[in-house]
Amino acid sequence: MGKISLTTEQWLLSAAALATVTFLGVALLQPGIFDPEPDWEVSDGCLGGLEHSDVGISFHYHPNLKVVMDGQQIMIDSNTGIDQIGCREGMRWVHVHDSSETGFTKLHIETPDKMHVPLGAFFEIWGRDGGPSLVGDRNFDIDRSGISDWEEYDISMNVNGESNDKFEEYIMLDHDDIELILISK
Repeated sequence: MGKISLTTEQWLLSAAALATVTFLGVALLQPGIFDPEPDWEVSDGCLGGLEHSDVGISFHYHPNLKVVMDGQQIMIDSNTGIDQIGCREGMRWVHVHDSSETGFTKLHIETPDKMHVPLGAFFEIWGRDGGPSLVGDRNFDIDRSGISDWEEYDISMNVNGESNDKFEEYIMLDHDDIELILISK
């Protein structure tokens, strides 16, 4: 039997086909592998104020957030992220001007550079993250009990009407409608 000989073109096509199949396999088996890493430091950013020089805004967009706990909407206070400790007379890079009692609250994300802003960064600014009792974890503590909401509630999240399991690490996009639903266990 004779040895099979491939031309350079056939080798290149075979390699391209193998690379494509490998890429599709990884994308299907581990879809989050290509997601950008969250920029957690965004929660410390401040526009203007007494402690910071004005760095300017290059990116400005607006996701919307609604948090529902045991069937009741949790109000996000107007001016959350504005004139806070560490950002006196300034605004955090993620902040709220007006809140909504019955619908989604518009978050304002204003950063000097393109950043991958995670939902959890807003919870840090809002003071509803893990806090000192949950050091090292980026867990919701919406009811401010000092216990991770993951222990107290069954939590689900919808983004633009579709289920999403990224939770704190979800990278917010312009015009997203993010609904976080917590139901007591």
